[in-house]
Amino acid sequence: MATEFYIGKRLSYDGRLCTVRYWGEVKGTKGEWLGVEWDDPIRGKHSGEHGGIKYFECLNKGATSGSFVRPARKPDPIRSFSEALKAKYASDPVQDPTVHIVFATKPGDNALKRDPLARINQPIRISGKEVEEVGFDKIRKQLAQLSELKIVILDGLCMERSVARLKEGEDGWPEGLTDVKEACPKAVELDLSRNLFEEWREVASICEQLEKLKSLRVEYEITVSDLIVQQMLTFNSGTRFRDITTTDAERPRCLRAFANITELKLEENLLPWEDITRLTHLFPALASFSASSNLYTTLSSHSLNPTLTSLILEDNLITSISSLQSLTTLPNLRRLILKQNKISTISSSPSNEPLVFSPSLTELDLTYNEISTWSFIDALPVIFPGLTSLRISHNPLYAHLQAPDGRSLTPEDGYMLTIARLGCLRTLNYSPITDKERLNAESYYLSLIAKELTFAPEKDQPAILASHPRYKWLCEEYGEPVVKRTDGAVNPNSLAARLVKLKVYQMGAEKSVELEVPGRCTAYTLIGMVGRDFGIKPTGCKLFWETGDWVPAPRDVAMEEYSDYDSEGEESVDVEGEGERPTANSVMREVEIVPGTRSIGTWIEGMEATIRVELR
Repeated sequence: MATEFYIGKRLSYDGRLCTVRYWGEVKGTKGEWLGVEWDDPIRGKHSGEHGGIKYFECLNKGATSGSFVRPARKPDPIRSFSEALKAKYASDPVQDPTVHIVFATKPGDNALKRDPLARINQPIRISGKEVEEVGFDKIRKQLAQLSELKIVILDGLCMERSVARLKEGEDGWPEGLTDVKEACPKAVELDLSRNLFEEWREVASICEQLEKLKSLRVEYEITVSDLIVQQMLTFNSGTRFRDITTTDAERPRCLRAFANITELKLEENLLPWEDITRLTHLFPALASFSASSNLYTTLSSHSLNPTLTSLILEDNLITSISSLQSLTTLPNLRRLILKQNKISTISSSPSNEPLVFSPSLTELDLTYNEISTWSFIDALPVIFPGLTSLRISHNPLYAHLQAPDGRSLTPEDGYMLTIARLGCLRTLNYSPITDKERLNAESYYLSLIAKELTFAPEKDQPAILASHPRYKWLCEEYGEPVVKRTDGAVNPNSLAARLVKLKVYQMGAEKSVELEVPGRCTAYTLIGMVGRDFGIKPTGCKLFWETGDWVPAPRDVAMEEYSDYDSEGEESVDVEGEGERPTANSVMREVEIVPGTRSIGTWIEGMEATIRVELR
């Protein structure tokens, strides 16, 4: 019994897969125990310790995936490839219910009325042709023709291949194995997920016999693409390899076995990056590779197969782009998926190595990360010089956007600013960028830069322009904006930038006051403040905003005040402090601030205003 167990042995209990990590005694108990790590990280009760003593380490660190079980506990029975195939597709037929269709009989058909069974047993005819009833038993018989199967799914069947495991004194798995080829020689797609393989050569010995195999799955979940166009190999959390090495004799056999496979997935296996990269070099035609859900925080300097054109590192723990330095050596990489990581920065620490990916990389997915600064976005064209397609949604970047005047911006504004900051993009979040959309986005971005300069002191201009790398190009394309900088400008993100300065005076009185109120202050609040300062009941006064704009007067307005002007004196003259005013038939436009809950910012324009108080 003792020799049946060893470290790394794959077992299954009640359909739950695990790997033996410890075998021996546990302090405070009697007898021997097996310390196992479950493939399901929440299946266990600890991480390899008992009574304060650490007995084994779990690959899935931080998860309670460990348990102790007695060696006497009976595991699920193991199967060979052919046994698993027969268990799935050629098991004993069961009595499946058959659905009968009963047609209405002709009037006077007394024989059918006397014998209801005669009606049931009548053949089914549609348009005069007899139709055969097919039950599940007949479908099962058709599937039992194993030699004709092209899609073979053998997941979760406790399959192992001990015949292919390396024996002492040997340099590879046995030559001339034909069990797989004889069982299903026409297999095009093969799923070996959630089984008990321990060594890489077990899988290679299966692929070696299937000349038509284009898709191989050894994982939990995967989306199978077009099997005719793409070929695929996948390993996932259902498999925990204790040995992925190949001998000198095995390497050429592996290269032949995997020669037609172009897509490989090694997900949730928790293999070190060095081992991952070594395996990719066994696939001569490898184009697409996925190493998702492996808890990677950074990648070592070991290089992947240079034939790769697509790389998926989804659902890991990567925090910075600089952690991917080793990927910059891939000359043919076109697509990089970094979805659902922890990326927030370009570089985690100063480095002398240039961080520039191959110009062949055009598609980048950064969704569901922690990007929150525009400096990250501005650096992307430098790091990815060939970038034309980007996914950036579900990041905190758009959560708290503000315009230079303190106004909150929407995610739609953030979308436009991303387009404007990245002139290389043709697609953003799967949406093609039209010429009109780019024109609007870049014009809008340029106007925001001008507004930011307006609200900032002149000494801050170099720093502001440095934060907008495309400013010079935008000025050349659309013209340099006019910046009207005002004295005493304040930080647009400060409270002062959100205050409106009001000069309030009362008709017929010499008193006037100056108020600073938030733009969100309601009309009710402003009237209350004015009533307090002027000693007037709020209900007994009216407020008017004098806009400073002059408009033609209504016809019924008396014009005596313009009697000094002749009928031909209708040319404009300048009135100091009020702009341009027609001489004989214009009045100042004014807006009454009606009591209510509307904010002052919706009544008046700008950050300064003159308010006139009148008694009711």
